[in-house]
Amino acid sequence: MVYEPQEDSFLLKEFVSKYSRGAVLDMGTGSGIQAREASHSKRTTKVFAVDIDKQALNYAKKHSNGKRHKLIKWVHSDLFEKFSKKFNHSFDLIIFNAPYLPQERREREIALEGGKEGHEVIERFLSSAGRFLKPTGTILLVFSSQTPHMVDLIERYGFAGKEIGRRHIFFEDILVYELKKNPVIQGLEKLGVLDVEYFAKGKRGVIFTGVFKKKKVAIKLKRETSTAQNTVVHESNMLKELNRHGLGPTHLFNTQNALVYEFVQGTHFRDVIGSKSFSKVCKEIFRQCFELDLLHIDKKEMTRPYKHAIVKGNKVTLIDFERARKVLQAHNVTQFCQFMRSHTKDERWINIGREYARKRDKATFERIMGMI
Repeated sequence: MVYEPQEDSFLLKEFVSKYSRGAVLDMGTGSGIQAREASHSKRTTKVFAVDIDKQALNYAKKHSNGKRHKLIKWVHSDLFEKFSKKFNHSFDLIIFNAPYLPQERREREIALEGGKEGHEVIERFLSSAGRFLKPTGTILLVFSSQTPHMVDLIERYGFAGKEIGRRHIFFEDILVYELKKNPVIQGLEKLGVLDVEYFAKGKRGVIFTGVFKKKKVAIKLKRETSTAQNTVVHESNMLKELNRHGLGPTHLFNTQNALVYEFVQGTHFRDVIGSKSFSKVCKEIFRQCFELDLLHIDKKEMTRPYKHAIVKGNKVTLIDFERARKVLQAHNVTQFCQFMRSHTKDERWINIGREYARKRDKATFERIMGMI
């Protein structure tokens, strides 16, 4: 099916003429209207027009016979599927008039419907687009006011977005957004962090992965919706101190807004529960909790440690120290005792935890280790 130009196409076209420069990628080109418009700009040097539908590509190519249209290369691809690493950081402008309607039938109408909820194709696009966009490049993205999760998706995949165009049609507004790489991520790329990709998000931070000096790294950025102050610098300082005692992931460097540390390979502690290695892992977590107590660092997460310890073989690494604080008396061991009581339903864990809280001595800690 060839998507004939509609109101959203003409709205987007206005901005394509203003933004086109250098190397342009028109994703989901459809009738080719945006690719042709991009080629008309004297600032444009080449245009790649991409579509998953061969019929649409043939139609667009047939109707693109102007002199400037020779700049256009027609590519049959499912989003970035046919683009190899040689295209990394190649495009000054990426255009996407995305299919954003919810899927109504068993077979998806690829020109219009973006998936079950409507945002799924856009999410796939955003998950890869940053790799192919130049550091100073721009994305023009079209979606509907009814498309769910868009603000979250834009942030999740490392972009800063702003609305530049809007048109009301029937029951919805059609929006054109300008997306640029998050300035923090741009700064990290200048410092040598490459291939930045979304990994996970928490209540206060968003985690990306990347490559720094040929090593896989984790990158933590504060979420825009978080009201917590100075979380990045605070966690950086915590990791520096912990690393001196062989604890936590290895701190590499930080800026005011980003923490970069070695990516910890392994599985979450929750995935070890019930396995043969569970007892050994628990002993190692208790040992590290005891060290944290001696350092007067309260991690505050050990009653529910499911995602706060990464396990690989016999090695356990505690992660996520953004809430950790220096205190007179830390409670990491007693918190993990509470977890053990919840897991085993054995009240002795409460009693030994209370005894440890009173004495805080090596002998009581050894008794705890003997209960595992």
